[in-house]
Parts: sequence; C-alpha cells; structure tokens
Amino acid sequence: MVDSLKKPEFQEIRPGVKAPAKDTILTPRFYTTDFDEMATMDISINEDELQAILEEFRADYNRHHFVRDESFEQSWAHIDGETRRLFVEFLERSCTAEFSGFLLYKELGRRLKDRSPVLAECFTLMSRDEARHAGFLNKAMSDFNLQLDLGFLTKSKKYTFFKPKFIFYATYLSEKIGYWRYITIYRHLESHPENEVYPIFRFFENWCQDENRHGDFFSALMKAQPEIINDWKAKLWCRFFLLSVFATMYLNDLQRSGFYASLGLDAREYDIHVIEKPMKPLGESSR
Repeated sequence: MVDSLKKPEFQEIRPGVKAPAKDTILTPRFYTTDFDEMATMDISINEDELQAILEEFRADYNRHHFVRDESFEQSWAHIDGETRRLFVEFLERSCTAEFSGFLLYKELGRRLKDRSPVLAECFTLMSRDEARHAGFLNKAMSDFNLQLDLGFLTKSKKYTFFKPKFIFYATYLSEKIGYWRYITIYRHLESHPENEVYPIFRFFENWCQDENRHGDFFSALMKAQPEIINDWKAKLWCRFFLLSVFATMYLNDLQRSGFYASLGLDAREYDIHVIEKPMKPLGESSR
C-alpha cells in the first residue's frame, strides 16, 4: 500500500495518553444549555413519576458492577493491526460520549441544586453513572497502552449549546438507542462466545439498564412539559432528531464495519436491527 494511503497511528499528547480525535460532524459532542430555563420548569404534573425514578437512581443497582476481574488480566497483543485501531477507536468514542453525559449532568445537578431539588439529584446521580462508564472505558484503553486525558478533554473540546427541549430529545434518544445497541451486542456474544474478543462486552447487560433508566427519566421529564412533545412543531422536531441520530449512527458504524465484523456482526444489519426496534411511547420501559 502506498504510504500516503495508510491510516495514521494514534497520536499521543504525552506517552500513553491519546490525543483527542479531531472534531467532525460525526464525533461525540459536549453540550451546554440554558440552566436558568431548566431550573424554572414546572414538573408538578409528573413529579410522582420523577420521584419514583429518583428512588431507582438512589438504589444504585450497578454500584458493584463496574469492577474489572481476572478476565482482564492477560495480554491483548493478539488484537493488533486494523482490528486494534478500530477497537481503540470504539473505546475512545464510547468513553467520550459517556464523559460528555457526565459533564452535562454534573453541571445541571450543580446549577439546579437550590432551585429544583428533584431534578438536581436525578442529574447528579446520572452523572455518577456516566462517570463510571467513562472510567471503565478509559481503563480498558489502558490495556492497549493508551488512555484519554479527560481533564484535558474538558478544557479543550468545544461545547455545543442546545435549548433544554433539544437536550431532552437528543439525550432521550441517545440513552434509549444506547440500550438497544448494548443489549444487541451482549445477546449476540452470549450466543456466539467465540466472537468475544475482549471481556468488556460481558458488562453490557447491566450497563444498558443504566441507559434505560436514564431514558426513562428524560421520558418522564418531557411528560412533565407536554408542550414540547404534543404540538405539531414538537412532532417535527422529534422526527428531525430521530433522523439525525439514526443517520449519524449508521454512517459511523458503516465506517467502522471492521470492528463489528471482528465481533461476528454485520454493521448494516446491526444498525437496521437497532433502527427497526419499535420506539416505545414516552415513559414505557424497554426492559
């Protein structure tokens, strides 16, 4: 192969620390929003459901789940070449997306603490979940002698402003689609253990339940603001976000079809499966 056509090796900002991926339209973003508008929302018409979800967050069902076991204690040198590049890229993108959720939810928890206590605690506890996910993924990257400097990422990455209702649409879809992505991979590898190239996938069954609970929270929050889901403008915005989220997922996965092939999955069929899963009515569990 001509040298100019070769994919570049991972760039490092210092030994063992991977430089962040260049921002593009398809890379995970960091978000900010109108915190004052969020703090003044009236959630009273659905506060009982939000309180029930808060109790689930407090129960912290996965508090002992994200612990690396002996299955990680081996060399991963056999995952090499293009497979290694794609696998580390999967870990990086996933870590960046989870860390993005952590930053947004943590800031919402801090800003809403004295003005909307129920929402503030929900966001704070969701940030706890996202921090665990990001940390677990970043630790997995260290098995390949790389990690992300999340502090550097916090300061260097651009933030995209979304109004609260757009945050709700995007995060609801992200969390619910994340559920189907994780559980689909988990069930596939449960049936085909010979394709489990790395043990992180064993954690996906419980992991996706965090995603599902987060999605349920945003569902309940939107039901507390019926004007953002029931009028014709809202329906158009919902369609727009569905199209944009699924299109981004599809393009990303097709570009990384080799990663899914290493798991015994066809990227196109995998995405079609996730896309065709019926989007349940707001508030209805995917479990």
